Amino acid sequence: MKNKLRHLTAPTLVLALAVVAYLLAEPIINDWRAASQQGKPTQPEETAPDVGLRRVLAENIQVDASGDHQILLAIARLEQRSSVTARILHQANIHGIHLGGKGEYLQSERGTHRHVRWLLESQHDGVRTSFLQSSDGRFLWTDRQVATGRRIQRVDLWQLRRMSKLDLSDDSEGRSTESAPFSPQLTAGYGGLPMLLESLRAHFEFTRPRVFRAPESLGLGSQPVLGMIGRWRPESLAVVVADLSQIDESLLAPATMTKQLEQRLANGPLPAQLPINVLVLLGQNDLFPYLIEYRAIDDVLASADLASESLFQLSRAPLTKLEFFDVVFDREIDGGEFLYSAPDEPAWYDGTDQYVDRMRHIRTIRLAQQRGRQLATAPSDPLH
Repeated sequence: MKNKLRHLTAPTLVLALAVVAYLLAEPIINDWRAASQQGKPTQPEETAPDVGLRRVLAENIQVDASGDHQILLAIARLEQRSSVTARILHQANIHGIHLGGKGEYLQSERGTHRHVRWLLESQHDGVRTSFLQSSDGRFLWTDRQVATGRRIQRVDLWQLRRMSKLDLSDDSEGRSTESAPFSPQLTAGYGGLPMLLESLRAHFEFTRPRVFRAPESLGLGSQPVLGMIGRWRPESLAVVVADLSQIDESLLAPATMTKQLEQRLANGPLPAQLPINVLVLLGQNDLFPYLIEYRAIDDVLASADLASESLFQLSRAPLTKLEFFDVVFDREIDGGEFLYSAPDEPAWYDGTDQYVDRMRHIRTIRLAQQRGRQLATAPSDPLH
């Protein structure tokens, strides 16, 4: 059957939440684009450097299975918490424009009963922007306010859980897998940090964790942090930036997707707003993700020629960065904190199908990787 994937654009990579600071940057970027189209003076955009497969799969980022395992442990630890509260500092640097702001994070309950409230706010030239994600276990609401307007999305979590029990794709041998459940990491809870970490794990492969002294800004005292650098999984980047629409989904494998990615990279540079790698700092004792930093293509910390130990620095101009501090675990949170009441205007829209597409997207990547492993271990045909 033909590929069912919908083509994903750069702004939706890693799902909106993974680079949530982009949402706060939208009014600034829109103004910049409008001025450019009208011929008004703007800050000149630097030409994006040539990006080949060597940059995407940089050898100085030596991936290791223990990095992926560490992210899984962090997700599991979050699942075990009865509650989490934290304050947030966030920043973004896009088209030479620096944005910064504050926010808060609340999480309560576990698994399918998870409650989440995630608020980020920013202001630039007197324009206030905000991103709110709120879930009471029944619905997941996303309320985004920017200069160009307000958009409100609702996801029906009960419907999503029913739909997520059915995978409408085929397995690597073409057999129907309609009764196969999705990974628990995908269905344990939508929204919040569990979703963000799972999205990172799906799209990036990580280095072996290394122990560092925590940055003072995180307020961790003597607790060290585990640092990991993530680089794109080529299969995932291919789905994001390359055209796979003419390839039979049952034939997708890492080699096929990497070839399509190479062709895409040969035709032009990647979008400037696309992160090329990501730094994650987890508390060594509690495995909480205290810092997540995405680096742009032209960041010195995205260079394939940089010594591997030099990658574990904080960028001077990160594409986007989230820092969590004043983190408190397992305290009682009033359930009213997670209630959301949609206004009469603007009307909200349903985004449940988009979440199902996300799960299919990730599963397609994993099935392609599985096919690659099967091909690599299959015995060769005997000579006749």
